Amino acid sequence: MAPFSGDGALWLCLGISLFFAVRGIVNDLRQVVDLTEIKHNEREDKIINEGTEDVLKLDTLLKLSESTSHDLRAAALRIISERSTKGETRDLLLEDLNCKDKARQGRALTALHFLVSNRALSRTSVCTRLRDVPTYTALINCLCNFLDEHTEQTSTTHSPVLPKTRPIGEKKALHILDILLPENVAGALEAGIVSRWLAKYPFPCALTEPSRRQDAVILMKTWWSDDTVMSSIFGTLTQHPDGIKQLRKHGLMGSMIEENDQDDDDDDDDDDDEDSDVWMVDGEDTAGPPLRESSSRRFQEGSPEEQALRRRRREAMVLSEGGRPLGRDDIIQRPFQED
Repeated sequence: MAPFSGDGALWLCLGISLFFAVRGIVNDLRQVVDLTEIKHNEREDKIINEGTEDVLKLDTLLKLSESTSHDLRAAALRIISERSTKGETRDLLLEDLNCKDKARQGRALTALHFLVSNRALSRTSVCTRLRDVPTYTALINCLCNFLDEHTEQTSTTHSPVLPKTRPIGEKKALHILDILLPENVAGALEAGIVSRWLAKYPFPCALTEPSRRQDAVILMKTWWSDDTVMSSIFGTLTQHPDGIKQLRKHGLMGSMIEENDQDDDDDDDDDDDEDSDVWMVDGEDTAGPPLRESSSRRFQEGSPEEQALRRRRREAMVLSEGGRPLGRDDIIQRPFQED
């Protein structure tokens, strides 16, 4: 057989090269498909993870919770929290919360406050496991136990809603209740949040003579900055129909007619404030207390334009240090300009 010519050998080498190139490309494409394929192994991973979590001991979880890795620390805290809110561990936690022993009660409050407020646990199912009636009952029992401890003064704030004798431990319990209450208001009402606790709470407005207990809800809205946590609890209760019913039933909220009258009085007070012609700055000692009654009405004559004109002409500011009588130099009046 005649040997291959130069062109024949070239075409033969080119064909062999193309054959191996095509095989290499096909193999590479198959690897890409294998690497990008989505495999449904979630159930197997979940089973493995759950089994691994159950095997971990508390000492190991404690060390992991102190890790510098954010993921490890968050995972350890999640496992601890889930163990603490189910089974016998949860029952022991609620039992300690009910206990009158201050050491056990304090530890339970600290643990529960951590479980419901820690940011690392915000996406877990902890709060959903603590929104049943037994949990609210234990928490209300704890708050009722604090009622007998309102004996020593712990605050100097003068307020109609914030008692000066609030115990330190009660503050933590209030924060826990404020976080858990929106999860199940009906369950909290069934546990007695109003009938067993708020109805007996020593609000300063309820201890005055005459008592203003039925104004507690209104005063909470007006003086909310004095006790933001309790005001938030009242706000959550008043957003629930049964909460409003129980607040009325137990004398912490007036009737609808009384509330409308109060709202009308507040509107009239606002109108009077808008019509005031003189503002006093640090002049209480010389100006004296306000003489306006909530039910008073200012008699005004003339059209609204004439009243506004007279107000602009009389508008002034009185400055006084309170140590001497008022004089002309204390009155600062804005220059009048005709429209």
